[in-house]
Amino acid sequence: MLTLALAATLALVQDSNKSAPTVPAAKIVPVAASAQAPQMEEPTLAPGSPAVFPAIEHTIKGDALTAFAPGKVYVVEFWATWCGPCKAGMPHLSDLQKEYKDKGLTVLGISDEPLATVEAFLAKPEWAAKTQYTVCTDPDRSAHDAYMKPAMQNGIPCAFIVKDSVVQWIGHPAQMDTALAQVVDGTFNVAAAKDQFLGTIASKKVTRRLGSMMRDAKTSGNYDEVLKALDEATAKATADGALGFKMQSFQILVGPANQQARGYALGKELVASFTAAKDSMGLNGIAWYVIDNATLTNPDYGFALAAAKEANSITQGKDGAILDTLAAAYWKTGDKVTAIKTQEEAIAATEAGPMRDQMQKVLETYKGTAGNGKVG
Repeated sequence: MLTLALAATLALVQDSNKSAPTVPAAKIVPVAASAQAPQMEEPTLAPGSPAVFPAIEHTIKGDALTAFAPGKVYVVEFWATWCGPCKAGMPHLSDLQKEYKDKGLTVLGISDEPLATVEAFLAKPEWAAKTQYTVCTDPDRSAHDAYMKPAMQNGIPCAFIVKDSVVQWIGHPAQMDTALAQVVDGTFNVAAAKDQFLGTIASKKVTRRLGSMMRDAKTSGNYDEVLKALDEATAKATADGALGFKMQSFQILVGPANQQARGYALGKELVASFTAAKDSMGLNGIAWYVIDNATLTNPDYGFALAAAKEANSITQGKDGAILDTLAAAYWKTGDKVTAIKTQEEAIAATEAGPMRDQMQKVLETYKGTAGNGKVG
């Protein structure tokens, strides 16, 4: 999904402290690494690699296993009791276990915490009910060292799909449904998964390098080297990765580099790509960057409005967060009446909670300033 490729890029050049009114599809919580551990240059475990059965110390829930069975499919997921996204994803893992149980799936959730910690966690009725799959803990971290470390994964939750003792896919468990279905029915393209995985690793390395270059550019005010590096990275990246790098270039060009013509020309290319892919979140993100970033010298609100309209068209006017962005775009372009109407639609399309409460406050601001001629 194109939006995921952009998720890691937005923070690199975002100068605004406000967040776009969207919820990330997935979140990885970083795991602290030993300061003594050497930095790996390339992963030694990827889709297509042999998968050893993890030497698990304690199986707390489910059947204790000692080997991968031929023809069976396994999800080896790394988690922890302190990890909010891990806990949020437990019902999803339970649903997958139930859905594919008769087709040979076993989900193995592996923590590296002390046995007593995980036992106490699973003793609570809430978590006992939400973990309808095999739950283990491996305090000596041998399972972590066999999977996470060689795959250069430093955040949890992280899942590895394994079949016939071969790694098929690596990533966030919230994003594995399509891959898992294809692995189960035998149609999964492991070679393509490997290319995508290695491309993601390469993109992360480039992003770290760019982060250092950005810090230097902010001091010097010269972004030419950063933009050149982004162009080079775009040429080498996978399709999704290239979009992420283009998004960074767009943000720099219309932001700190103040090269508006070049920046919005690139922005129109991005909008076309997102529209062709029906990526409403990508369109929403690029629109909100222009709308919400107070540091932009000459924000093109017409551009933001066009992107927001495309996003709203894709979601058929049913996504409250996108309608909220569209309303803001109308407001910024001076169409106060349509902004108020659209904000009301955003509220109607959003469930009760903090997001809708914030939308209501925005609506009240619109109505309060619409009568005094202020646009904002």
